[in-house]
Amino acid sequence: MEQRALGSTGLRVSALGFGCGAVGGLMVRGTAEDQRKAVARALDAGITYFDTAALYGNGASEENLGRVMRELGAWQQVVVGTKVRLPPGEPGWASAAVRESLEASLKRLGRSDVDVFHLHNPLGLTKGDGGTLDLGTVLGEVAAALEAVKTAGLARHVGFTGTGDSTAVRQVAISEAFETVQAYFNALNPSAGYTGHAGGQQDFEGLIDTAALAGHGVIVIRVLAAGAATGSSEREANAGDPGGGIGGSDYAEDVAHAARLVELAKELGLESSVELALRFGLAKTGVSTVLVGFSTLGHLEDAIRFTERGPLSSEGVQRVLEMNAPGR
Repeated sequence: MEQRALGSTGLRVSALGFGCGAVGGLMVRGTAEDQRKAVARALDAGITYFDTAALYGNGASEENLGRVMRELGAWQQVVVGTKVRLPPGEPGWASAAVRESLEASLKRLGRSDVDVFHLHNPLGLTKGDGGTLDLGTVLGEVAAALEAVKTAGLARHVGFTGTGDSTAVRQVAISEAFETVQAYFNALNPSAGYTGHAGGQQDFEGLIDTAALAGHGVIVIRVLAAGAATGSSEREANAGDPGGGIGGSDYAEDVAHAARLVELAKELGLESSVELALRFGLAKTGVSTVLVGFSTLGHLEDAIRFTERGPLSSEGVQRVLEMNAPGR
């Protein structure tokens, strides 16, 4: 498994990251036996980055990941990231809220610190609904709160999830207060890597290049568009609700649009549209790791096999971009 630099953090992470979220669901709703088997197999394959969050299964993901890592004695082999989603609050609320959330996460994980701690709210230029934090608050009070938990030795590095207003996201991506960014990037909306190629959705305006040029680590999220990249609406028993999507995506519409990926995968001689989508994510310069959320052990085996085949060819990347060209 290829290991890549996580920006300027000094950490190295596997090109394929293990997503412990609720959408894939294995680390939230899977059996304890399957969770242990999956993590053990991932470690054996060289996967070193594990991503979780307090909100995944209301803490279940962190608890399950912590239990399995202790059983396997594997904490020293991996890089782990978790997240905080801040509720609305009055001025001065962020310091206590950030620390309280992280301390609870550490207790569930059974660790004294985490490698990366991400702010998980959507960002806006001004205050908004749905948990959106305005740019001034993020770069001021919230950044100070995150720096405080670093100083306290509870988190080694801090980052953010790059959703919300594209201009606000890019402003945070160049800030020295953050060291990593989670970027929404997939073959149905590649605009975080290729400005303008948004597939009719939100244009993330080259976020990956912006962050990478600033020396920040880039963690790709939703590379399979919450499963829509399969081109099928069928979901595994462990899979969670894909929700309303990110950047204006609609799951049903994404599934319909993914029919083009299915056909393109055949034309390129690939095993499936999932292979196409994952290897497309791996091909973008500046990407440190590509997260995949798993519902089954079979999903993990597929992802390992596809990753071992390397990034998608330049021809394949170009074909995907043509599908998502402006005006298409």
